Order: sequence, then C-alpha cells, then structure tokens
Amino acid sequence: MQQTQVIILIYGGVAGTGSLENTTVTNCYYLEGTCAGAVNLKDISETAESRTEAQMKDIDVPEGTASFVDKLNAGNEETVWVKDTENKNNGYPILKEN
Repeated sequence: MQQTQVIILIYGGVAGTGSLENTTVTNCYYLEGTCAGAVNLKDISETAESRTEAQMKDIDVPEGTASFVDKLNAGNEETVWVKDTENKNNGYPILKEN
C-alpha cells in the first residue's frame, strides 16, 4: 500500500490542523509585529487578529471598553483568563488558578 504525505503550508499567528472550510477560529490574538497575519497571512476582524503589548496588558484601556482579559473570556461559561497582577507573565494574561 502506497502512503501519501500531505503537507499543508499555512502561515500565520494561529497554529492548528484542519481544513479552512470546516474550522472555526474565535478569540485568537497574537502580539502585533510577531507575524504577518493570523490565518493565511491575514487577520480576521473580531476572530483572529493582532493586539499591541499595551492592549494585551490592558494598559490605558479607555473607559467603557472591554479589557483584553474580558475578550479572551468571551463565550466561556466561566473565567479562564485573568490579569497578571503579580507579574508572573510579564503583565500578559495568565490562566486562572483553580
């Protein structure tokens, strides 16, 4: 039996496997300037896109605007991400401890 090797070359800030036709990406963010785009070198507004360091660390968030941590937790039944108040992750959000 002959084996066929399939190589998929999709570059961006989101890593994973699957076909683009049946894959849903939500709440995906990467640090601005670290790659050319989230999926196939493009960002997908409100789905997979870049954020600045200040945005990810919730620095100077305008009043009435959801924090980055709130966006990460959107759609979750419980809080998964919390602010890094003890600088364990250089100010970037961390997973909530149980």
